[in-house]
Amino acid sequence: MNMAPTNDTETTGGGAPAAVPPPVRAFVQRHRIPSASIRPDGRVVLSIDQHYRVQLIPAPHNRVAIQHELLALPDQESRAFDDLLLRLAKAACGLLQQHASTLSIDRRRQALVLQQTVEASADLAALEGALADFTNTLPFWGHLCRAEAVNPQRMPS
Repeated sequence: MNMAPTNDTETTGGGAPAAVPPPVRAFVQRHRIPSASIRPDGRVVLSIDQHYRVQLIPAPHNRVAIQHELLALPDQESRAFDDLLLRLAKAACGLLQQHASTLSIDRRRQALVLQQTVEASADLAALEGALADFTNTLPFWGHLCRAEAVNPQRMPS
């Protein structure tokens, strides 16, 4: 897995910098990611294998979210998109026993994301293990989302 920080400039607003959870700080140090890559909200954005944009985000309830955007949500609701989301949610439910990641809607309600959380008190090995597991699911989810968006036939139940 080849990781690099992105030079994204998106922020969530002004104010004091958010605290970076210990496992994320350790990750940044181990992989020699420049501290300037840590956004004011405490988020670190990685480019994995030059294909996946994965974010490590301080999350509520003393957790760290590992997140990747799968699909942009349309501006207007539609029955076809609702059906697509339902099919993808069924697939996610079917995978819960094997993978800790799940589908979610981002805070801005603009994207369907794959997300996994770890305790903010976890050690570096736990974060790296979760990140590796998460990254291993990305090709499956990317393929499934593209296939479902192009071919809206029902997935087998």
